[in-house]
Amino acid sequence: MLSVFAGFSSATASAADTAETRDLPSIEVRSERSHYDPRAPKGSTATRTDTDPREVPQTVNSISVEQVASYGGRDLASALSGTPGISNVSDTRFDSFRIRGFSSAGDLLLDGMRDDAQYVRSLGNIERIEVLKGPAAVLYGRGSGGGVINRISKQPTPDAHSSISGTWGSYGVIGAAVDINRPLSDQWSMRINAGRERADSFRQQVDSTRQYFAPSLKWEDAQNTWLLQAEYNEFERIPDRGMPARVSAVNRSGQPVSYTLPPASQEKFFGAAGRDFIRDTNLNLRSTLTHRINPDWQLRHMLSMLDLNSNFDNTYVTQSFVTTPRDYNRVQRARYVQDLQQRNVQTNLELSGKLSTGPIAHQVLLGTEYSWQKREPRLWSATAPPVSITRPDNYANRSSALTPFMMNYHRASGYALYAQDQIDLGGQWKVLAGLRWERFEVDSTNQLRNLRSRRSSSVLSPRIGTVWSPVADHSLYASYSKNFAPVGGDTIGITPNAQGNVNDVGPQYSRQYEVGLKSDWMHRRISTTLSWFQLDLYNRAVADPVRPGIFYLTGLERNRGVELSVNGELARDWFIRSGVSRQNARVLEAERQFTGKRSSGVSSTNGSVFISYAPAHGFFAETGLVYEGSRYADRDNLLELPSYTRWDGKIGYRTRQTEITLAATNLANRSYYVSSTGAAQIMPGSPRALTLTAAYKF
Repeated sequence: MLSVFAGFSSATASAADTAETRDLPSIEVRSERSHYDPRAPKGSTATRTDTDPREVPQTVNSISVEQVASYGGRDLASALSGTPGISNVSDTRFDSFRIRGFSSAGDLLLDGMRDDAQYVRSLGNIERIEVLKGPAAVLYGRGSGGGVINRISKQPTPDAHSSISGTWGSYGVIGAAVDINRPLSDQWSMRINAGRERADSFRQQVDSTRQYFAPSLKWEDAQNTWLLQAEYNEFERIPDRGMPARVSAVNRSGQPVSYTLPPASQEKFFGAAGRDFIRDTNLNLRSTLTHRINPDWQLRHMLSMLDLNSNFDNTYVTQSFVTTPRDYNRVQRARYVQDLQQRNVQTNLELSGKLSTGPIAHQVLLGTEYSWQKREPRLWSATAPPVSITRPDNYANRSSALTPFMMNYHRASGYALYAQDQIDLGGQWKVLAGLRWERFEVDSTNQLRNLRSRRSSSVLSPRIGTVWSPVADHSLYASYSKNFAPVGGDTIGITPNAQGNVNDVGPQYSRQYEVGLKSDWMHRRISTTLSWFQLDLYNRAVADPVRPGIFYLTGLERNRGVELSVNGELARDWFIRSGVSRQNARVLEAERQFTGKRSSGVSSTNGSVFISYAPAHGFFAETGLVYEGSRYADRDNLLELPSYTRWDGKIGYRTRQTEITLAATNLANRSYYVSSTGAAQIMPGSPRALTLTAAYKF
């Protein structure tokens, strides 16, 4: 009896233990990167799907806008400063960059949708910026081929979080911003971002005011997600095109053959004070509807509409000397007044999902795209009085009467089909393959002369790449990709009746070969990418040396380079974000005066390195260097801008709800030139500047 009772007791205890075990809550343990780790765990720009950057056979950079904003950066030029292989050639009117040596307005995206209008973009509603290096036409269509810059916007999340911040800085900077995210129900959530900032400048007579308002709404259930976004931006400023260089040598006919750096002090303004202005207003509306067919397949529809109005009255230097009578101590200026309207509409329908063919796994993307664009530039011109090259009178505002210079109407449309397959061969090998067919049509009318011209082109754009991982945490990759830039597809429009010139020829193309090594170190706390590339821009128009107005598609521009990035967590709460690029961008086949020259605006070496201490709470700090090598200001290679190193840093203190940051750019207060659009328009970099930001989370 005793043994039976004991057995019964043991069985009862075992059953009780089992029942207790069943009632214990489950615990899920995850290893997550710190919020301050500069690496993005996944990105969508390279494949239009959430993909680990280690599985992409091209170089991808990710920039946190939170980091940029802490230093007072509010635009793309600030965000991309120090990014390897990217050179800033922005005009005061719009963003422009050379990616691996080549530039195109079509290389700018917003949430994967084309954003190629001429304006200066705001970062107020942007979470991060992803840069895909090399041709990306297989997913995004026409462009220069150097790469794409994709801004990823802030979106509603199901948790409640909000913040308000104020900014004060050197040169009269004062601003405020608010970010409110709230769940409205189990399925609905909303987010509102808004801000306004005013700033003066170290440049005389220059100031700016920017403001934005960006509401978004998200609905999500078990099968569907619908994201609605609106964003309004307004940016009013005094246009500043920098300073002219001085002519230092001329040939027998009096034409300049050499320039020296601008002789005027860097605060001098060469425009028309009290009259010059630029005002950009843009409205962007976006809809993304996703339907999950089953756990492996989904259908996504995207619709984007951009409406831009850009007006300016701008007097600026057109030539670094006066022609008649010849005077090298004064510069020639012109006045232009613009009323520009542009509207972009783009829609994409994509089917994506996973399937298997035997042991081989596929992640497939099939898409179709339609785009329609309208651009109406209306421009009036007048002559403006010359001013001194060293002490310009920026109140010399008289000019001749304004006369119509350009009254054009441009329309463009595009149709595309694309397919992509991310293939997992099992074990060590992965393949990425894609193909896009696109037809582009442009129709332009010169309303002053009642002339009209139309062009169209159809192109196939391929991409193929492979990733081999012979050992854990290290992957070798190789890829080939191709791009095209049709006539009239950059700044939308062509010149009607331009017989024999570049507008009558076919698209130019680019192709890239890239190989590299992506590695993780120290238990995946540090990631590195080492890549080598050759990027060719070919089929470019070259003028006949004998017959004026005749062009041949024989031009070739080539860039060869190597790029290295090191990012991640060095030790607990210590982080590094860094990268450097060495490149050789040259014109190989062109008109005689350009053959062998270096590509303008492209430095042979650039990059940055920043080390930060960033615990979740308490004191934090960061310091680092931005380096930009020497580069030519003009296509003729007559003026070389010197290299520079800029030292930045910040310190601060954060709690669960508050954060205070004091940041400084150009701590050493060095003089340097940050960009140029020619020898007559060279932009100096800012002297030392401080930015104080205080934020409260609720």
